[in-house]
Amino acid sequence: MKNWTKDSFVDAAFIVAILFLAIFVRLPLLPLETMDYQCCLAEWMDKIREYGAWKSLGMRISDYSPAYMYVMCLVSGFGNTLYALKGVSILFDFAAGLAMFFLVRELTGNRRKGIAAMAAALLCPTVIFNGAWWCQCDIIYVTFMLLSLLFLFREKSILSCLMLGIAFSFKVQAVFLLPFFVILSLKGKTVRFWHLLLVPAVFFVSLIPSWMAGRPLGDLLGVYFLQAGEYPFGTMHFPNFYEFLHESNVYWHHLREVGVFGLCFSFGVLALFAYWAYHRKFRLTPQVMVTLALFSICLVLFTMPHMHERYGLVVDLLAIVYAAQRPGKAPLAAGYILVSLLSYIPYLNHADPLPAIWLAVALLGLNILLGRDLLRQVNENR
Repeated sequence: MKNWTKDSFVDAAFIVAILFLAIFVRLPLLPLETMDYQCCLAEWMDKIREYGAWKSLGMRISDYSPAYMYVMCLVSGFGNTLYALKGVSILFDFAAGLAMFFLVRELTGNRRKGIAAMAAALLCPTVIFNGAWWCQCDIIYVTFMLLSLLFLFREKSILSCLMLGIAFSFKVQAVFLLPFFVILSLKGKTVRFWHLLLVPAVFFVSLIPSWMAGRPLGDLLGVYFLQAGEYPFGTMHFPNFYEFLHESNVYWHHLREVGVFGLCFSFGVLALFAYWAYHRKFRLTPQVMVTLALFSICLVLFTMPHMHERYGLVVDLLAIVYAAQRPGKAPLAAGYILVSLLSYIPYLNHADPLPAIWLAVALLGLNILLGRDLLRQVNENR
């Protein structure tokens, strides 16, 4: 205690206050039920309780990955399904906050910036609403994506890819980081290309308990293809390129054609971006790498079809990291979070604060500003 200064006590008091505030702001949201909970999560939990945890693992009772079904089995003994599932997501809210602290402290060497990033993550509206209101589990895979980046910046390639593999085991959206990892691998920075094979390896390991319980391996390997087939729309309320084509789940015309076009279009854009980044000679400073990671994920989300509004959660948190490195970019980070929040409202409250096309225009503008900043950083670090 004798080494503690007044500043240390203030920091500790601030952390405690933020933790309590983060808990209390979530409590009023816990009783709220959404259609996703009523029509999917509650029914899946009922089946787990009916058949038993082990037997249910050998059955296809949901379209989620086995990794999350293990979590559901673990909490199936709790009487209140809603609170149990929301409790898991809220625990990962705090795990993500801790990951944000270590990530920003690693990048900036500043403990107080790490604390501020943790506070911003815990009080970020989309983080709060995703788990405490919506009862979704996106924060789980996002937490492991943040840990993957943390180990990446610590130049621990294997651990980084292991964390990405765990993220991928929970949700396929973890692949949003792959373009960034491929670029780093091509430029010979930290990530070794063969280490990326750990991602599918970890996913395969995550299937083994369910396979042993009796579920066919082919069924398990195809779980993400099954999910893609259930939501074939150009976009599911995420304000991206497909809003301009009126190919959302509200206005859709050519499901199969847009899906095939969208995948080819997105892969083409990402390939061009990776080709440019590979041939452009610049130093990969931590600041450049964060901007590169954020922009590449934004590029995936804006060009890839079948995106849900919830998939922007990783952008919201990475935008906070981006702003922590460069406080002058805080308005840009706030813009991403605001667009993400406004895209949640049509589902949560059945109201449209702004037309989706306006949000798509706003997101396009934010991406252009971020791209300009990336180009400026690249030119400064040639």
